[in-house]
Amino acid sequence: MVKGIRSFKSFILGGLIVGIALISGCAGETIGGPLAAEFVYVATGTGVAQYAVNLSGQLTPLSPAEVVTTPSATTSVWVAASKDAKYAYTANGVQGNISQYSISASGTLVPLVPPTVVSGSNTKCVEITPDTKYVYSINQSASTISQFAIGTDGTLSALSPATMSIDTGGESIAITPDGKYLYVSCSSSGFIDAFSIGVNGQLTPLTVPNYVATGAIGASISPDGKYLYCPISTGVAQFSIGIDGALTAMTPATVAGTGVGNTAFTVSIDGKYGYMAVFNGGFPGSPVDQFSIGLTGALTPLTPPSVAAGNAPQWIITEPAGNYIFVANGNDGTISEFLIGVNGTLTPQTPAFVTATGAVHLAVTSR
Repeated sequence: MVKGIRSFKSFILGGLIVGIALISGCAGETIGGPLAAEFVYVATGTGVAQYAVNLSGQLTPLSPAEVVTTPSATTSVWVAASKDAKYAYTANGVQGNISQYSISASGTLVPLVPPTVVSGSNTKCVEITPDTKYVYSINQSASTISQFAIGTDGTLSALSPATMSIDTGGESIAITPDGKYLYVSCSSSGFIDAFSIGVNGQLTPLTVPNYVATGAIGASISPDGKYLYCPISTGVAQFSIGIDGALTAMTPATVAGTGVGNTAFTVSIDGKYGYMAVFNGGFPGSPVDQFSIGLTGALTPLTPPSVAAGNAPQWIITEPAGNYIFVANGNDGTISEFLIGVNGTLTPQTPAFVTATGAVHLAVTSR
């Protein structure tokens, strides 16, 4: 038995059999309403592989199976999809730009006009605010974060100022569910940079602008916005988030993982469990660590403490209904598919993975 079972119901209307897909959330609500659907997008370096999530939690390729980015954008290293399933954006590495797409009714990506906008030197990451009003991207070589407004047609326009300085080695962005605060994981400097998001989308450093997290990479925020978890070299740093956005290290400040080279963290939709992708030197069967989350937000390893994914997990996400986990495995070009059990432990799906050559990052949305 799993939380929030997704079902397919049919009824007869005027002699026709009509289907309605229902996606039940952790509290029993229907996510997305009639004909609800979930889509997963995978940055592959040369483009974006695109999938639907079927009622068994498995990835099914859309048609076409991959959207190739414009000729000038051949290093798509990150993909973000808006929560309302209207738009998607990719960070195009050394090209220093962002590809921008609308999401069609079937879930396929359609390039906007223009297809790209300039971001900055070595665009590493791109993220969207929950209200689909603003986009932020990390320019790793320049140690800046670009800030954009999303137009009514989904195209991006730079805010003023267009960029803000961050610490060196910016890797990823995490935004609180209420859209008030933004955090940048900076690996080489060992900091998490903290900003408030203004009413017009502009970023302002918090009073304490950064927090120590040695080797910080792919941070994640709990669904209630109270806690931030950030993978570090040998485990995960855990913080509480104050009403002013300030971070406070929990006790203990870090929790050990089962391997090294931890890359990304995700929290279950009900906020009870956490999962960490572990690069672990890049070997087949590299682990995904699994934790329970206590009432104070502290992590405790589950039994067993990890499950095997593919070769070199690089990113991990929870699908919106809260039943499944997907993991991008960079070295073998696969996406691992897991079922979340009632006790939070993960079980590989059948099949356990789908092929996505070049997979480095993935995003999910639903409607």
